[in-house]
Amino acid sequence: MKTLSPFETDGYVYDHIIGTGGIGSGIFFSLEGDHTLGRNESRMATLLPYKDYCKQHIIMHYIAVLLGAGSGSGFRSYPIGKVGADEIGSSLISQMKIAGMDTRYVTITEGFRTLFSVCFQYPDLSGGNITTDNGASSQVSPEDINSFFSGFDPGQGKELMLSAPEVPLSARITLLEQGRKRGARNVAAIQSSEIDSFLQAGGFALTDILSINIDEAKSFAALQQESATNVVVDACIQRLISINPSITVCITDGSKGCYVYERGKLEFTPALSVKVVSTAGAGDAFLAGLICGICCGLPLFKGTQDERFAETPIATAVELGTMLAALSVTSPDTIHAGADVVSLYQFAKENKIAFSEKVSIIFNL
Repeated sequence: MKTLSPFETDGYVYDHIIGTGGIGSGIFFSLEGDHTLGRNESRMATLLPYKDYCKQHIIMHYIAVLLGAGSGSGFRSYPIGKVGADEIGSSLISQMKIAGMDTRYVTITEGFRTLFSVCFQYPDLSGGNITTDNGASSQVSPEDINSFFSGFDPGQGKELMLSAPEVPLSARITLLEQGRKRGARNVAAIQSSEIDSFLQAGGFALTDILSINIDEAKSFAALQQESATNVVVDACIQRLISINPSITVCITDGSKGCYVYERGKLEFTPALSVKVVSTAGAGDAFLAGLICGICCGLPLFKGTQDERFAETPIATAVELGTMLAALSVTSPDTIHAGADVVSLYQFAKENKIAFSEKVSIIFNL
């Protein structure tokens, strides 16, 4: 299996990732009408034959596949989570193993069903989802996180932690606390509804890389009126760095692109325009690609402002994440089953994307 290679001869910048977050499946509905679903509204929709997955699984899948976890590449992937004692849960564990993840700490929980989501899309392919809060993932506890580290030590140093939604906040905070103690680099994603709770639990102070979308940034910015995107981004960043001055912030803005901030520097990367089948999972694919780029030794910042994606050869982890997100939206499923290093390279060729010398090296060109 072809994998992304580290740029430096001494291996990946980070050679393993430990994550927690939702593991589950779901169904897709295509809504009739473009107006936002109302509080008391009933609406007809078409049930689509798409496959849905939950956040930890999506992010960890792409990282495992692109970096060759479990294949002897030198990269390892350790998800922590729970599924129900049902056929879906068993199938998901099997799929994670096939992708290269070490699933020893994904356990089957009797008496609970595997996490389930109902996703909905508008005609413009935007949408949202409703996810069960009483599935097996709701049973992931701080004790499960601590048990991982007491029962198994993957080796400190070159370590990433991933805290993703859809498991209780207490477990995710415990993972970030473990990361701080171990000197790991902590990555977190959150949802708009849990911003206040994450803040009160000290989550932002424990996070090194925060990945959110523009709607989540609006919620965190807490502006009193509708504001331009640049105002929202600036307000969100200013509030975050007042809590954690060293935090790196990634704010995705759908088909427009993404903003990345770190230590006083802000850079915008435009999105790659492709024919979209479904946007579900694109933000998770972006974060996975970003993490892969960081692990391989790509920088965050390009230092030039391209008017369109890859106007100059791509050179950054952000652009790798953007390219993976663009490939992901060409699939109806939230995990693009065909996305790997070979198909990502072919996708770049089809879209006339030139690689910098560093990106060529990690693709083994």
